[in-house]
Amino acid sequence: MRIALAQMHIVPGALERNYETILKLIESAKRQEVDLVAFPEMAVSGYLLSDLWLDREFCAHIVEYNRKVIAASTNIAVAFGSAFVDDEIQSRLQSDAPHPNKDGRTRLYNAVFVAQDGKPAKRAKETTILPAGIQPKTLLPNYRFFDDQRYFFSLQDISTDHGVPLEELAQPYLIQTNASTVPVGFEVCEDLWCQDYRKDGEALNITRVLVDNGANLIVNVSASPWTWLKHDARDRRILFLKEELQEKFVPFYYVNNVGPQNNGKNVITFDGGTTVYNKEGLPCLTSEKFFEEDLLVADHLVLSQYKQDRHEFSRIRQKYLAIVSGIRYMRDMLGWQDHPGFVVGLSGGIDSATVIALLVAALGPDKVWAVNMPTRFNSNATKNVAKRIAEALNIKYLDIPIQDLVDAHQTVFEQLDAQLESPQWMRALSDENIQAKIRGTSILSNLAGRYGRMFTNNGNKVEIALGYATLYGDVGGVIAPIGDLTKTEVYELARYLNEHVFEKEVIPEELFPNDLFEFSGNSIAPSAELREGQIDPMKFGYHCALLEAFTRFKKIRSEDVMRWYLAGELESNLGVSTAMLERWKIDDPKVFAKDLEWFAENLRKNVFKRIQAPPIIVTSPSAYGYDIRESQIPAHQSEVHEALKREVLKLDRYRPRLIDKNER
Repeated sequence: MRIALAQMHIVPGALERNYETILKLIESAKRQEVDLVAFPEMAVSGYLLSDLWLDREFCAHIVEYNRKVIAASTNIAVAFGSAFVDDEIQSRLQSDAPHPNKDGRTRLYNAVFVAQDGKPAKRAKETTILPAGIQPKTLLPNYRFFDDQRYFFSLQDISTDHGVPLEELAQPYLIQTNASTVPVGFEVCEDLWCQDYRKDGEALNITRVLVDNGANLIVNVSASPWTWLKHDARDRRILFLKEELQEKFVPFYYVNNVGPQNNGKNVITFDGGTTVYNKEGLPCLTSEKFFEEDLLVADHLVLSQYKQDRHEFSRIRQKYLAIVSGIRYMRDMLGWQDHPGFVVGLSGGIDSATVIALLVAALGPDKVWAVNMPTRFNSNATKNVAKRIAEALNIKYLDIPIQDLVDAHQTVFEQLDAQLESPQWMRALSDENIQAKIRGTSILSNLAGRYGRMFTNNGNKVEIALGYATLYGDVGGVIAPIGDLTKTEVYELARYLNEHVFEKEVIPEELFPNDLFEFSGNSIAPSAELREGQIDPMKFGYHCALLEAFTRFKKIRSEDVMRWYLAGELESNLGVSTAMLERWKIDDPKVFAKDLEWFAENLRKNVFKRIQAPPIIVTSPSAYGYDIRESQIPAHQSEVHEALKREVLKLDRYRPRLIDKNER
């Protein structure tokens, strides 16, 4: 039996385009004499469609395309992920009893469709409870940006509704080849990640059910987003299945999609990672295409002959590819034939330099304009750097001084200040923010609108978290390419762009610090340049690690950080060096406690900026936007927090605990 795994580029919402891609890959599989070709989850429509899933007219269009794909399965078996509106359930069951979705609408499945020779494939054991040739997803994820339970009805729900054991509903399909009939178990994405789903004290393992019901192999159709080390995570889940099934484990075929999708606040990228696992639960054949379409063909009878090591790119290369993929997605998101052009506020700092280099790498120099908008506070050093970056990238460079506009605004407000009262610190902050608002709203947004281009948000994750940005100023734009990168990662990515993408210095050396984020000589320290001598208040390196801890999937609080400090385990838990703590004087308990409160308070009080911010390309396991969902609430400090703070302040200094090698 020859099986093809179609690592397909899916464009969410583009039914006709996806259908044409499916047809192309089916024809390619036929030319290679394939018996079964499998496509990813929601191959027809895309997966992350938010409340478009509630539009039953749109879902009806999906059903029509499902029929077209089934019709294309002549002389081949085709398995593809798609949605199905089960509006014929009562006639199929010959019953008037209601069987709605949990929201009262017609029942909607996220399912795998199995067809052969133009009609639904046969199950090993048929049932009228399920539509012919359609196997609904068993496990519906409801974490991060997944909302399956909001829209879909699961196989587990069907089992409960009809009082039928899940084991009766999860049946393999009988795939015909020239030589034999092969029972194949099909499942959808999360069904693989069953370890944390429980039933009767055990994992709700649909793979085990399919194998017990006679499946000779398993095909999992997925739409599984990229994250760093996702291949390793998938491999470990397969090994869990192997441990559960022991000698009963069968070869496992995993197909994933490529092409970004979005949920309004995040752009989520899909890398592929399509893999065939042998009877030992080990990868034996993998797609070499990363973020690219592929058709991986395997001969099932000779899997034991396949030997392939998993190839893993570096973390920063994978993040680069994810961001470039997200930038290129703007065309598909808008339904345009060509990529949009961009205008970028190029200040001469590392963030805007990295963003503009990413845009050029993704779209080419003709699509990118650089705009420098200095006031009297902008140094000659940053202005010169901005111009050099534009020249190195061979892009249009616009020098638009805005001091006259700033002065005009301040004249108006100085007249109002004579009539209205406000604290002096608030007036000074307003004077700074006027500059940012002129740049973002008056210049960049108008340039974009006037010349048919778009403008970017250049903020990094630390700035976004701590609110070090001006609402309606630099909190603007259509997309935030580095909004999920810490400052540490921005510097890493800038190095990568110089050394591996452009293979020359497009981002000047004076923008880079040493390993402890110290700037000396001709180096240019990060600054908004909104007042004289301004330097960014963040403790880069340390605050980057602290933010990653606060926003990781299993999040921590200030109390956890203080416990680490008291135990001398701050470095090991944050992944920073003792030298980094000393560089920022975090080894002083008073500095540590004051800084931690400042950090946590700024995280809390700047939610209002984050919920108005543009979409962020996801590059971490927990991104601001719709991945981290936030409410605006008042501050609360527990008695435990205050008690831990008192214990910290009793210390004369921080003492790292020496960790024995056996503890590592």
